[in-house]
Amino acid sequence: MIEYLRYSLRTLAHHKMRSFLTLLGVIIGIMAIVSMVSVGAGMEQALRKKLEDLGSDKIVVSPRIAYGTSSILLVDADAEALENLQGVAFVSPIYTVTSDVEYGGETQLLKVLGVDPEKAEETFGRGASSYSLLAGRWLGRGDRYKVVLGYSAAKDAFPREVSVGSRVRLHGREFEVVGVFSKTGDRDKDYSVYTSIDVLREIFGAGDRLTFIIIRVEKGSDIEQVRQRVEERLKRRKGTDKGYFVMTQQEIIQSVGSAYTVVKVVFGGLAGVSLIVGAIGIANTMIMNVTERRREIGILLASGADRMHVMRIFITDAALLGIAGGAAGLALGYGVSRAINLAAERYLGEGVLTTSVTPELAVFSLVFALLVGVVSGLYPAYRASRLEPVEALRA
Repeated sequence: MIEYLRYSLRTLAHHKMRSFLTLLGVIIGIMAIVSMVSVGAGMEQALRKKLEDLGSDKIVVSPRIAYGTSSILLVDADAEALENLQGVAFVSPIYTVTSDVEYGGETQLLKVLGVDPEKAEETFGRGASSYSLLAGRWLGRGDRYKVVLGYSAAKDAFPREVSVGSRVRLHGREFEVVGVFSKTGDRDKDYSVYTSIDVLREIFGAGDRLTFIIIRVEKGSDIEQVRQRVEERLKRRKGTDKGYFVMTQQEIIQSVGSAYTVVKVVFGGLAGVSLIVGAIGIANTMIMNVTERRREIGILLASGADRMHVMRIFITDAALLGIAGGAAGLALGYGVSRAINLAAERYLGEGVLTTSVTPELAVFSLVFALLVGVVSGLYPAYRASRLEPVEALRA
């Protein structure tokens, strides 16, 4: 095998420009696959982390959003009906809006989450490692016109930094800042505002409506059994099991994984089209090599080499082109992936768009490039092995 590699390297080095142009097609194809699939992989990892931060002992109830149909509203009574279920430690109703928030003469649109002040720390703090206080305190009993800000909402959203004790205006109402969260790296969380659910619904005229419900399962209870009890209770209340989701963190992660697998396959397929050009280039180069090396092939056959020996020589040539192009394409694809990360972080904000070149993606790229090379070289290698020694020597 070593002899085949040395022979092929000498042959390819003899035609440097042709070999480089052939490699270029494979390099571009693999680079496109790595960079595009890395976007899908990075987005999946980021969302998985966000869901894992929610905590493995939680169940989320949320309306099912479907265009053209009326979704079932969740209300306070639904949350209250779940509190006495076996295995339920506590229930936290949440209402969210996107609202104008003003500070220092500057107004920004930020996500605002309304939570029961007494349950704020239990909902977002304990067991959810990404939430911790940088300054001030959590919302607590009796807090009405008080807010806790995400790190970026306090540090970056306004020209002047918002500190504990400052006052901001939320949809025209004045609120006191009582706390600031530490940076999580999740843009959605870092640019959010947290306040009393009753005050938030009062300002926006939302009545007793909820956006979703977070349920924490008692330690030692089977989360799947608790989820089934929640579904049964809601079905009795709503008269249907349609119009809302009742999902554990693990189920949400599995659903996310399936969705992003489709995204990665589509991205990879689109990028893979460019690799076809590389495969054609390898085949074309190998056919030209066969034509130019007819006399060399004739000498090999006449000196005792069998036809399989000739096939191995040309397949090794093609395999080298494939693996070399794959390695270079992988390196460039990783560079493009990093560049996308840096550009997204600078212009879109941290955590909005991430990329990830996983070890699995790297190995797949190299193996795929090798296979492309070998398959592209099969016909030229077969053609070389079928030459008659006498005819080849006359060339």
